[in-house]
Amino acid sequence: MDYNQVGKAIVKHCGGLSNLLHVTNCMTRVRMTIGDQSQVDIAALKSIEGVLGVVEDDTLQVIVGPGKSSKVANVINDLLKDQPVSEVPLSAVEQKAKQAREKAKKQTRTKVILKHIANIFVPILPSLIAAGILMGINNVLVNSAASWALAHHVAALGDLSPTQVVLDQRHMLGVSQFLDIVSKALFGFLAIYTGVTAAKEFDGNAVMGGLLGAITIVPQITALGLIPGQGGLIGVILCVWLMCLLEKQVRRVVPDIVDVVVTPTIVLVVMAAALLLVIMPAAGIVSDGILHGLNGLLSTGGIAAGFVLSALFPFLISLGLHHGLFPIHLEMINATGHAPLFAIQIMSNAGMVGAATAVLLLTRDPVMKKIAKGAIPTSILAVGEPTIFGVNIPAGFAFITGSIGAGFGGMMVVLLGVSTNGVGAAGLSALPLIADGKYLQYIISWLTGCAAAFVLTYIVGKVRGYDKETA
Repeated sequence: MDYNQVGKAIVKHCGGLSNLLHVTNCMTRVRMTIGDQSQVDIAALKSIEGVLGVVEDDTLQVIVGPGKSSKVANVINDLLKDQPVSEVPLSAVEQKAKQAREKAKKQTRTKVILKHIANIFVPILPSLIAAGILMGINNVLVNSAASWALAHHVAALGDLSPTQVVLDQRHMLGVSQFLDIVSKALFGFLAIYTGVTAAKEFDGNAVMGGLLGAITIVPQITALGLIPGQGGLIGVILCVWLMCLLEKQVRRVVPDIVDVVVTPTIVLVVMAAALLLVIMPAAGIVSDGILHGLNGLLSTGGIAAGFVLSALFPFLISLGLHHGLFPIHLEMINATGHAPLFAIQIMSNAGMVGAATAVLLLTRDPVMKKIAKGAIPTSILAVGEPTIFGVNIPAGFAFITGSIGAGFGGMMVVLLGVSTNGVGAAGLSALPLIADGKYLQYIISWLTGCAAAFVLTYIVGKVRGYDKETA
């Protein structure tokens, strides 16, 4: 891909640099805040070579695939830096009014909440993936050593446990300790990172948000009858949101001359007290209720629950709302060490790959074939967006049949007891995250979802005459 060419083409079809208010990226998408939506040519954006799809939401999202989105976003931001300030810029009021109108058309309260949660975790996601993979690799080393120690009756030696003795004999103890330190540096302090990104999302002081997150994990809170981490990330996000609201109100009444001292002090004291006395206990009840509810659903609903949940996840991904589930996945990991819901979620990847493969074989459209050939390997390796937006949604029926196929993958996940001990990408990239060494069971589940989606999509495509349609 020629990143410069793609970036310039995106700018052109978005109405030029002056129409771009902000440009950033997530794993697969270039996200742009647009000044005037009427200047955007969606059809032209979709026709750019290398663009796999376009999502219109509170931001305009152009899907180019993992590893590419950051490079294209950098090209556009470099162009914005070189852009001279317009003599007649869009009025700030006009910009806000246009954005508000667009949001009013597309947003519901639930969607707004989920979008905020998603935006909070998007900056953390690359680190979550990296730390999750390292944790998975370390779990493989530790579990293998533990099994060997148990089978061969290895005894502890000095300060080393039997598992550590085996790791030391294999010259892997230092590697295991290194991997453990790095992964725990992310998961152990996730409340702080979440507080920082939440404060940025809600237009507050980032360090103050991180400080409130840190309060929830300090050991000293046991003196107040609390447990470090109680209420989880749900409590942190709620507290930081309230902090940002309070900060704005306090600044209105505090004189400018003492604002830098008085405002943060008042906000910190009030919000720390609210966090420790109200939010953490209340959020703890909510968090425990969610976890018990999900565990109960999976245990009592069985394979039916796995089918329904996996079949629904592609719709969440298509709306960009799947990151909103990260607090739940992470709470499950903190509470049980596993995230069974994430294992069900990533079966959506299998369904989308299977459906896209069927479309590739059925379609006579050379453009669709080209997009599918590029999107399928990417989705097999990591993320499903390229096949969702580049192939299955444009084909129409394939998105539905792919989602149903994903449901069969979810059934197998529940049936075979597959879970993860981290969160991250899907496809083959999820293998290091699989818990308890159930890698073969994960592959079987993934292949089941993929095969079911392929068969359903191929049959429906034949019945609909999709294979006879031309570009």
